Amino acid sequence: MIKQGTQAIQRAKLELGDMPEEAARIIHFLNSKNKYELQEVEIPYRAGTILEVKRVLTKRNLMLNLEDKCQTMQLAIDRFMVKFKFLRQKGLLDPLVINHKLMTYEDYNK
Repeated sequence: MIKQGTQAIQRAKLELGDMPEEAARIIHFLNSKNKYELQEVEIPYRAGTILEVKRVLTKRNLMLNLEDKCQTMQLAIDRFMVKFKFLRQKGLLDPLVINHKLMTYEDYNK
């Protein structure tokens, strides 16, 4: 799951590029102009244009939240693995099998 999240983050970063910074500048530009100045640059509807530009910022925020969640999950996994390694050193049977897949409960009992 973390791997998929990390891949999605990388795709979003590539797709967004420097658009979030540009989006902030565009919103500032749109808010600093009056209706007539916007019509001169062929922007008929300020609010709709701002909403469209804000989608870039929303996507960036979602990507940052996903990145934070992935890091939190990875830290929790790392802490678990440290504890699990200690238990394995104390004699706990290793539940991993071929291709790093977990055994079923029935197989583990055998």
